[in-house]
Amino acid sequence: MPVIVTSKEDMASLNIKDRLLELYNFVETGDSFEGFPIYKFDDILLITTVRDVIYADHLEERFKTDLFVFASRHKSVSGTPALLVHSPGNWVNEALFGGKPKELSVAPPSAIKEALVELAKQKKKLGLEAYDVTLEVTHHGPTSMDTPVVFVELGSSEKQWKDPVAAEAVAHACIKAARSLNKSYKIGVGFGGSHYAPQFTKVVLFSDFAVGHIVPNYVFDKIDREMIVKAVERTHGEVEYALLDWKGLKKEHKDFLIPILEELGLKIERTQKIK
Repeated sequence: MPVIVTSKEDMASLNIKDRLLELYNFVETGDSFEGFPIYKFDDILLITTVRDVIYADHLEERFKTDLFVFASRHKSVSGTPALLVHSPGNWVNEALFGGKPKELSVAPPSAIKEALVELAKQKKKLGLEAYDVTLEVTHHGPTSMDTPVVFVELGSSEKQWKDPVAAEAVAHACIKAARSLNKSYKIGVGFGGSHYAPQFTKVVLFSDFAVGHIVPNYVFDKIDREMIVKAVERTHGEVEYALLDWKGLKKEHKDFLIPILEELGLKIERTQKIK
């Protein structure tokens, strides 16, 4: 039974929660969590936590599920309107925004793909031309749970967090993600490129690949073999592919990375050559 998670500390999250309650036939279960009613629609639970979502590593203590879908805000300096999807994790020996250092959540590629595709669909349907639809690389918490986790986000400033139409798009994407685990795709882990992962966004939107964790170019000077292996092991499903943003990796990073991927028996594909 998948669980959609919202937070009382997150304006966008509560906006998305309101849209979920409006658009889908969620009903109160009679149970509560941290003082808020638990809702159910079909086999999907909708909960609210008192914690900011990036610190919600505690949910497995209460909920036994196959997927957590976090409905969340996204914040950036630019304030660019955006609809985003990613899984959480910390690549390096620090954890500035939740989770633990050098720890990754379990990334669900099918949920990431279904959510991203739905955001693109809703952008067109709802007239959200000003909004970018994009993947982000793996970052922030929570990181400690063994249940797959996906974030579906509304960004990137208070103006967008309050936007009911954009929140509707995210609400639909959360439902799609929650219903995704029976979907079958070619599963890969992504390597290289920038934080907003344009190459992987194209691959996920326009091919039959789904991507779990994405390791950005800016962490390669700080990570070791252990984190490459962990990116594969902490991606849900049978990972057969390593998807490389070839132009988004330095030569020394390729020289470090490729022998590890070959040792793991992964098929290496360049994102620029995937049709």
